[in-house]
Amino acid sequence: MPVLEKRYGVWGPSWLAGMVLLLLTGLAMAAATLEEADRLLLDPQVNKDKALRAFSIYESRLPAAGAERREVLTRLARAGFFLGDLTEGAQRRLYYEQGRQYAETLVQEFPDRVEGHYWLGLNLAGLADVNRMQGMRLLPRIMAALERAAAINPAYDQAGAYRVLGRIYYEAPGRPFSVGDIGKSVQLLQRASQLAPANSTNYLYLGEALLKAGRSAQAKAELAKVFTATDNADGPRGLEADRRRAQEILAQLGR
Repeated sequence: MPVLEKRYGVWGPSWLAGMVLLLLTGLAMAAATLEEADRLLLDPQVNKDKALRAFSIYESRLPAAGAERREVLTRLARAGFFLGDLTEGAQRRLYYEQGRQYAETLVQEFPDRVEGHYWLGLNLAGLADVNRMQGMRLLPRIMAALERAAAINPAYDQAGAYRVLGRIYYEAPGRPFSVGDIGKSVQLLQRASQLAPANSTNYLYLGEALLKAGRSAQAKAELAKVFTATDNADGPRGLEADRRRAQEILAQLGR
């Protein structure tokens, strides 16, 4: 048997190198800060690899207790949702499920805080999008979580609860099949735009809802605001996507 195999076992030097690499990776994750992970997640060029690294950093920084625990749990629930959005195929479910679990932990440990209810609603919405049949069963839980979030802090995530609820009323089939209601959609999205006037998605969704309601002149006015909005819940990546979508809609209306 070669000397290296005698010294390190039957795996030889490659096994030791792998263990050293794992140790160094773990130390690097532990040394990384929450701010570094935040920058990865909100990078304009964010991709799945960057989001996974951010998720791993958050997990390595999750304390057992204390004020920072809520902050890190929130980041994990958010990162799970982002990963689901950045992933294609059946694996999306895995990330939304992870986000849901962290959000439920937040709700259990901090029931009077907005973060758990909000990210629970969004990750459940992601799961509903993966499986539309399951989505019908999840819809009451999604809406209850978002309504609770809106009641606690309506401005959280740039009026996110009103924005997502408004979109649900826009996309869902009308009664008696589901909760779809274009009037409620417009009302909630107007509230979102008032609470977070710098957010591009609030204006984009409001413009689309107004179009569906047959109010094209008002819709054009709201869509125009997408280009002067300076913020987005998903960062620069989301702002650019909203402007592209608004341009597409306005071009169609101009034909």
